[in-house]
Amino acid sequence: MKDLIAYALLGLGAGGLYALLGTGVVVAFRGSGVINFAHGALAMYSAFTYDELRHRGRIALPWFDILPTHTLNLPVHITLKHGPMPFVPSFAIALLMAVLLGLGCHFLVFRPLRNAPPLGKVIGSVGIMLYLQAVAVLNFGTENRQGESIVPNKPWRNFLGLGKAFQQNKLWIALFAALLGVGLWAFYRYTRFGLATRAAASNEKGATVLGYNPQLLAATSWVMASVLGAIAGILYAPISGLDASSLTTFVIPSLSAALVGSLSSVPITIVAGLFLGMLSEGVAEKLPTYGWFPHWLSSGIKQIIPLFVVIVVLYIRGDKLPVRGTISQLRLPRSPEPKHLVRNTAIPVAVVLLLVNIFTGPWELALNTSMIAAIMMLSLVVLVGYIGQISLANLTLAGVASFSVARFAANGKQIGLLPVKLTGLNLPFPFSAILAVAVATIVGIVVGFPALRIRGVQLAVVTITASTAITEFYFKNKTLVGQGAQTATPVRDPSLFGVNLGIRSDKGNHLTDRWQFSVFNLVVLVLVALAVANLRRGGTGRRFLAVRSNERAAAAAGIDVARTKLLAFGISSAIAGIGGVMFAYKATTLDLSTFNIFSGIAILAFAYLGGVTSVSGAMVGGMLTAAGLITYTGNNFFHGFDKFSQAIGGISLIVTAILNPIGISAGLQESAHAIAAKFRTRGGVTEILSGVSP
Repeated sequence: MKDLIAYALLGLGAGGLYALLGTGVVVAFRGSGVINFAHGALAMYSAFTYDELRHRGRIALPWFDILPTHTLNLPVHITLKHGPMPFVPSFAIALLMAVLLGLGCHFLVFRPLRNAPPLGKVIGSVGIMLYLQAVAVLNFGTENRQGESIVPNKPWRNFLGLGKAFQQNKLWIALFAALLGVGLWAFYRYTRFGLATRAAASNEKGATVLGYNPQLLAATSWVMASVLGAIAGILYAPISGLDASSLTTFVIPSLSAALVGSLSSVPITIVAGLFLGMLSEGVAEKLPTYGWFPHWLSSGIKQIIPLFVVIVVLYIRGDKLPVRGTISQLRLPRSPEPKHLVRNTAIPVAVVLLLVNIFTGPWELALNTSMIAAIMMLSLVVLVGYIGQISLANLTLAGVASFSVARFAANGKQIGLLPVKLTGLNLPFPFSAILAVAVATIVGIVVGFPALRIRGVQLAVVTITASTAITEFYFKNKTLVGQGAQTATPVRDPSLFGVNLGIRSDKGNHLTDRWQFSVFNLVVLVLVALAVANLRRGGTGRRFLAVRSNERAAAAAGIDVARTKLLAFGISSAIAGIGGVMFAYKATTLDLSTFNIFSGIAILAFAYLGGVTSVSGAMVGGMLTAAGLITYTGNNFFHGFDKFSQAIGGISLIVTAILNPIGISAGLQESAHAIAAKFRTRGGVTEILSGVSP
């Protein structure tokens, strides 16, 4: 017990970080009604600003120079001193950077999205996160930095007589979080601003009638939240190291702490953050050393413990989570009923078959990547577009299927050049693939159970937490995945009736552009797309849309809402599993980094960019995805496009969420219908042109 207490206290540093970031999430939500997935990215950029000033004496502004000229450039770096700057001005400027970022979030993104549906606000925050990550890499580089501690950091050799060394800065972070919690509680309870913010959070209409300006309250809240994030990042960067993804990832347990605090209580959020940190970064380190602890559970226990706590708390209190009373709020974009399936399928299939015959090498690989990404995005069309459940775990479910098919098909023999000899069930195709999809479906239904009590953005937080836990527990678990769990996992090529359907050349030249795999991939995509389109046209699709529109009304109409939600999660998970199996066959070697949480968020983001409510939107999103056809084309024809692609993608997501929430595909269809209608009513092209001529 003494050791367990010592390890729990060692997690206080991480707990303080979770508490501070979670408090920032609560402050932003109370002021604007937005659960900010980019809060960790805001903290990261401010921490980089402080570190850059302390070591180089310069500021990196939160944008990048994209102008293709050496004479006319956008200013990015401002040098204040040739060499390190003192602590006080560096810290003050870093906080000013946080103020700038907070105001930018409000005025450029979330104020235009104030009436958007919850998914639109999620996409806006995801766009900010992707943009800041990309800009941080461009402006600060990819090297991990180890900053200096701004609080005492000498270790106590025998802290509280527990026999463990304890770094003082961890305790300082926890104490600062606790004191800040008390201060913010008093601020919101006793000041005019706090009372006004609480009123607006409960009912924005009522606050407006009473003379408060909700947008001013929101802007101030965003500044406060961003400054809190900056302080948290500067305090914790010396412990975790500083790069573009480390602090960004910490937003996941911080969001969990904020949800435990019902997105409204700062003191409960502080306590929850400290508790989660002590469990996940302290107790979870000690538990695997006990003889009674299951060996197979050692991998991922750090993520499973907070996930369990969050699900239990939210399942009990799910119906009490706050919903901000905005003046008006738009719904998700309309999900059009697919028509003319034969015609709309035949033309794209013919185009793809033509490209398969033209493309070779990396071009065909990009085409296959786009098709597989489209399959994964079709799973989001079912879950997000048809029934309105926001999930960020679908790429993780695809990963479950990928690693499962590799294990089910493995026969203990070496595959390709990898030295790993994976043991498994030696199942032939398609039985190994079907079983892998079944595993992903079961896991997806389990992940979907919280949706019976939780909905909207809160469900997104639970699924992103579950995604992290699955990644650590399953993908890195040698007992479940096999010898490749910590390195790379080889995948056997699919073969049907003696025909090799894999992507690897059977001539021993290691090429990966076989037309047989491309056709196989196309057939799978077409079958899945037709299934999703027919699902929308049938009775099940109408029940999905009824639940998306109004759960209470759907229940009153006789629809079993719980069963319908779980059915949607099952279908969506099965489609994600199919995409994961096809990815495994394309990749031939699986790597853990492929299924990281940021890639999963990007899949949802590009599905939304293409149009998450339609099959055609998934196709457009597949072409836009990283390493897809459009991205690869840009890399080849525009020098340096790959360097700016993520930042441009983040901006595109924000612009799409604000100006074109129906997505690119639906937007193009509406434009085409408008032109066709004008053509029919005015008699032809001549009159159309005459209508637009000067």
